[in-house]
Amino acid sequence: MYIDQKDKEPSSKGEKIFVLVLTLLFFFMMSMEMISNYEPRKLGMLFFVLFWIPLLFLHEFGHALMAKLCGWQVKRTVIGLGGVLHKTTLFGAPMEIRMIPLEGFVSIAPENLHWVRIKHALIYFAGPGIELLVFLLIMLFLGTDQIFALHDNYYQIALQSLAFAALVGAVINLIPLGIRTAEGTAPNDGLGIITSLTSSKMDYELWIRNNQKSSD
Repeated sequence: MYIDQKDKEPSSKGEKIFVLVLTLLFFFMMSMEMISNYEPRKLGMLFFVLFWIPLLFLHEFGHALMAKLCGWQVKRTVIGLGGVLHKTTLFGAPMEIRMIPLEGFVSIAPENLHWVRIKHALIYFAGPGIELLVFLLIMLFLGTDQIFALHDNYYQIALQSLAFAALVGAVINLIPLGIRTAEGTAPNDGLGIITSLTSSKMDYELWIRNNQKSSD
C-alpha cells in the first residue's frame, strides 16, 4: 500500500539495540517452541516470518513497477516503519529501509488524465497482485494436491510457507479498510481500488496541479 508517513531521523544506536533485542527475544521464544517436540513442519512458522520481509519489498516494488508502466511518477518508496536504516533508490526515486518491517508505502503522482482511474486501480492492485502471483506460481509448481499437504521435506515446507505468507499478505491488503496515519485516514489497497474507480476527474486534476506546484 502507499500511505504516507511523517519523516523520521535515522535511527539512533539505542533504537537499533532495542529493536535488535526484541527481535532476538522473539526468535528465541520461537526457537524454544520449535525445539519442544521438534518436527520439521514446525519450521513453517519460522519460514513464514522470515519470508514476510522480502515479500514486503516485493509488494511495494509491485506498486512502483505498475506506476512506472502506467506512466505515473514514482516519488518515493519506504519499506518498514520507524527510523531510517538505509537509503537507496528505486526507479530513480528515493527509497528508505526502516527499522520495523511491518508495512511500507510508495508515493506516486499521475502525469495526465488518460485512463487515470483504471491506472490508479491497477497501481493499488499491483502490490497484493504480485503476492497472489507468487502464491499461484508455487501452487502450480507443487501441484494443487500438494500445496496444502503436510510434509517433513524442508524444501517443500519452505515453499509452502512462502506461498501462504504471500497469500495472507495479499488477502489482508485487499480487505477494504481505512488506515489511520499521522496525516489522517488513508485507504489500504482494497479500499484504494474502490475509491480510485469512484473518484472524479476533478480530484485527479487537483492532484496533478498540487504535484506540479510541489515540484516547482
